[in-house]
Amino acid sequence: MKRLLLNKILATIGDTINDTEYMVLLDLIEHMDQLQTYSIREAAKNNYVSTSSISRLSVKMGLSGYSELKFFLKQQYDYLEDNQNDTDSSINKMASVLLNSFQQNYKNTITQLNEEDLEHFIQLLSHSSYIGVCGSGISEIVATYFTQRFQIIGKDTWLVNVSAPGGIYMNQLAKSQLMVVFSRSGESSYTLSKAQIAKREGIKIAAITSSRNSTLAEMADLILPIYGSGEPLDVSYNITSYNSIAVLFIDLLLQLYMDSVPSDSLEEKK
Repeated sequence: MKRLLLNKILATIGDTINDTEYMVLLDLIEHMDQLQTYSIREAAKNNYVSTSSISRLSVKMGLSGYSELKFFLKQQYDYLEDNQNDTDSSINKMASVLLNSFQQNYKNTITQLNEEDLEHFIQLLSHSSYIGVCGSGISEIVATYFTQRFQIIGKDTWLVNVSAPGGIYMNQLAKSQLMVVFSRSGESSYTLSKAQIAKREGIKIAAITSSRNSTLAEMADLILPIYGSGEPLDVSYNITSYNSIAVLFIDLLLQLYMDSVPSDSLEEKK
């Protein structure tokens, strides 16, 4: 039940809190049974933060202070507990929470998009005859999806191979005009090294990331931000937040690209 409450809260405010605030929120929920007597000084001491940090967390959640934060958490917890025996199974409840999170984060992704940047990206796609796509870890799966989706409509895209020798990578770069890089944090050492090499070769870098203030974002010529959650300690939740939205976002990019290219041109490429 505590995990369900945490996910419910993160579905709405996840991207606005930092790692320290996440740990405070987790600690408060873990102390749910003693929450009413759990003072702000105790919470600050146990999480190695100042009391003002906890007050800022309350404000980020739209609450007046620590007392209202405790009341809100207890109210939400009691509501979930009272309804745990209704007709919905725990699986359906969790699915509902994640669906709400997905819908909200995807909506936030679209809302924060800069239309000029989006149009610029579609133009880069249209004017590039050979496009590299890069990602590591789970982001490599997303990068693979992007690569294959555009290959299906005849666009010459290639996936950066993690294990390929440097010479092969350089040969492919020599033919490329654009590198699309997927990274939730924008700090993956593998993707950064590949992007840096491509940048030195004069290739445009388009970053699809949740972090506008990352190393990747700084070197990119264009940033398409994915609204992500701020709870990096929960790997499975991050997959739902960033990667699932990124996949749907790719389909949006594909449709926009197809709408911008004459249908006869697409037929010729297939």
